[in-house]
Amino acid sequence: MSVDSGPPLGDRQPASDHQRANSVLPNRVGALPLLALEKVSLSIHDTPILHDISLTLATGKTLGVIGESGSGKSMTALSIMQLLPRGAKLSGCIRFDNQTLTDLDEAALCELRGSDIGMIFQEPMTALNPVKNIGDQVSESIRLHRTVSRDEAQRLTRETLERVGLPNDEFPLARYPHELSGGQRQRVVIAIAIACKPKLLIADEPTTALDVTTQAGILDLLRSLQATEGLALMLITHDLAVVADMADDVVIMRQGRIVESGPRDCIFKAPQHEYTLDLFAASAFVPGKRQKQASGNVSAPLLSVQNLICEYPVSRRGLFKPATTFRAVDDVSLDIRAGESVGLVGESGCGKSTLTRALLGLMPIHSGVVQLNGESVSHAHRVSRRVRQQMQIVFQDPYGSFNPRHKVARLVAEPLHVLDSPPEGKVKNSRVVEVLESVGMSADDRDKYIHEFSGGQRQRIAIARALIINPALIILDEAVSALDVSVRAQVLELLSSLAAEKGLAYLFISHDLSVVRRVTDRVLVMKDGRIVERGDTETVFVAPQDEYTQALIGAAPRLEF
Repeated sequence: MSVDSGPPLGDRQPASDHQRANSVLPNRVGALPLLALEKVSLSIHDTPILHDISLTLATGKTLGVIGESGSGKSMTALSIMQLLPRGAKLSGCIRFDNQTLTDLDEAALCELRGSDIGMIFQEPMTALNPVKNIGDQVSESIRLHRTVSRDEAQRLTRETLERVGLPNDEFPLARYPHELSGGQRQRVVIAIAIACKPKLLIADEPTTALDVTTQAGILDLLRSLQATEGLALMLITHDLAVVADMADDVVIMRQGRIVESGPRDCIFKAPQHEYTLDLFAASAFVPGKRQKQASGNVSAPLLSVQNLICEYPVSRRGLFKPATTFRAVDDVSLDIRAGESVGLVGESGCGKSTLTRALLGLMPIHSGVVQLNGESVSHAHRVSRRVRQQMQIVFQDPYGSFNPRHKVARLVAEPLHVLDSPPEGKVKNSRVVEVLESVGMSADDRDKYIHEFSGGQRQRIAIARALIINPALIILDEAVSALDVSVRAQVLELLSSLAAEKGLAYLFISHDLSVVRRVTDRVLVMKDGRIVERGDTETVFVAPQDEYTQALIGAAPRLEF
């Protein structure tokens, strides 16, 4: 994805920061203003969150909202939906389709939500009901807002799921969210949001958990909805390449304020605000710049995987038919040495997460060998304390991997119990503070609960928890996918420095190929449970040999200035 050349900018007189930050985005000629926010401010328990937010969005157009975690992007979306927590005080005017949303009662708002305004929430696992199958969750919205029979709702549900890449023959309606990968769960959330063909779709990081080919398909789907149904799209994301390809207008937010706004080409070709310049600089990854760390004894890998096979039982399709198995990981072999960073890429459902759980000893393996420093990872279905001390993971879903009843200090300190002599008291507290600050959080955050943070901040806390015992190997499962670009750059630099100082090794699982290209020494490409290509990272990216690898790299978004 690249920015279109657009009209020449030489004659444009740049507006001042104050003018650009406080002006309402102009509507295109002939386009009706579907959504308008005028001087919207929000406080929660007397803490200011949003400050004088003003913007407009026309029918059939896309507004890209960019900013770091905690900048107020999601709270702006929740203000439009009127889904605010207790203690929230909202001022200003929010108009949608000639209605003032702030004047409507809850019954009227419920009629709008899901029918005329749809929202794709950032974290699919928390947006979905774990005890209801995906068919019921999609059809629930259809039956609530349309007068249709159950059979008709089921038909529309199947069509909607197929539109987002979940055909019924592979993903029956009876499946539950926990039976899907992170990317597949995100597609279900998107299906719920578009099921009733809304006029406005608010997409809060809609492609964060998706692989590059699925991301391209979802973005194409959103474009087709705009073309056929005049859908207006508010796209909240930290992926500047997606905004450059999708948006008509752009809003840059920081600390609850709009610091810059305007047409996409003006913002991307001639940004005025210093903060915007910093965001673009952090996004301008230069591949091939990583300095490889010394790998020590090349004959003794830190992690060794040989001919690994993992299978799942598949339910019988009939009473008298035998049970079958699904092979999720098929004869996979790999090595990772101390100080080395290895990337693992592939589409959702290719077996990456299953392989990860097998490496951690969290699931049984059918055959093969997994060893860490020469010791079997899983022996008699138990993982030894010594292995636990040397290997940690950062999970893909930051919210689902934490206990919401515990404060951050306890959550981050959890891995300390595997140490032979766990620190106590002030020493333990100082280590928690040190590791929180190393990932861009503050000491005060240790006394908060996980629900008080944005998605990107939760991911930083997850990384801090993995780092606190100084392991030899960290498995990073989409560890920076939820981070904004500036924090992502800081975290990647942190991980690189830790590898240089302590010989720390990484298995970096990601769909963001630009990140993989920057931070890894070698890359493995996985498809249908098998490794279809492997090699030096730059060699694979410059001259991929397998057709699947070529397709992945071709679908990856690109940001050109």
